[in-house]
Amino acid sequence: MTAPRRNARAHYWLLCYRGQNCILFSFLLWLAQHSPRASGFAPKSSFFSKDFFKSSSESLATSPALYAFKLPSLFPWDAPSITEKTVGERNGLDLEYPWRFEGRFIFRPSLVRAGRDGNFEPPSANLVSLFGYSLGGSVVLEYDVSPVGPYREYVTMGGIVVGGLVSVQEPYKQGGVGNDGKNKLLGVGQWGNNLYVSTQVAEDVCKQVWGVPAQVAEIEFLEEGDALSDYLLESDKTFTLSGWKNSRILSSPKEANTDERFRSVKRYGNIPIFWTPTIKALWAPFAIPTNNRAENDSPLPVHKLRLSASALRVRRCDRIMNRAKTSSTGEIPLGLALVVDNVLIEIGEKVTSGCLR
Repeated sequence: MTAPRRNARAHYWLLCYRGQNCILFSFLLWLAQHSPRASGFAPKSSFFSKDFFKSSSESLATSPALYAFKLPSLFPWDAPSITEKTVGERNGLDLEYPWRFEGRFIFRPSLVRAGRDGNFEPPSANLVSLFGYSLGGSVVLEYDVSPVGPYREYVTMGGIVVGGLVSVQEPYKQGGVGNDGKNKLLGVGQWGNNLYVSTQVAEDVCKQVWGVPAQVAEIEFLEEGDALSDYLLESDKTFTLSGWKNSRILSSPKEANTDERFRSVKRYGNIPIFWTPTIKALWAPFAIPTNNRAENDSPLPVHKLRLSASALRVRRCDRIMNRAKTSSTGEIPLGLALVVDNVLIEIGEKVTSGCLR
């Protein structure tokens, strides 16, 4: 082979080699442009624009070029999935009250026998009774909005209580005079001896976030019925409310979740309440300093609540129990219920310092 022909052949292979390098370099630049972790290094040239590569809108794993070469993803990455409510999620509308609940509830008062099974005096508080009876009953709630989504709640009320012991560290006064911790007695409240919820996640948030000894139970609402009826027949953990449509003062069941006009109805109140979750008691918002403390009493954790609502009514409510339940509970129903609709319950942090008022 003559020298000119050998040189021509060498030039030919050199051009092929350089052409292959250019193709490889172009492919690597394209890959860098479309990589999910290297988009910041994409070249500015219009040659590598998205219009030129028709597959640019496709994901890296399904791109025709990569599929043809069977290349694995160079930067494996799993996007975070947020599909479930976090237990205790702070969904409040006010920084002072980081948790909120919206929906409706009824309070069905009854005279309940003090000292019966499950209705003994709560710790660090005093049960008030007259002729062996106190004012109890049941509170039934339907939450459309909560930190863990919609659920139902049923609370059996044990009676009127007074003198709930709490301890709140007071701020230091000017001049350095202060108090490391001062016991106070909450005035008057109502105690719930059992609290039941309809979902497991609701039980979890009650126990883990606020220390409420909640229990999961079957709570069924039946819309039909001329009047509200509260059933307790066989099981202590099965509760049925019929005539639940009578708890909806402002809307029908569909409108309660979809109608923006219902959500925008003005609420009234902003009523402050004290809450001691470990004994499931709500208290009037005043406290009295005390130096007296029983040997076995330990201070109760206390939170501030704020209550608002759009409408309330007093309506007929029947209590239906079998004979065995009636004789064992000693309950005397009053035949009515306080119905509150479009309620907003806001819960504050545990109060450990500052003024309890």
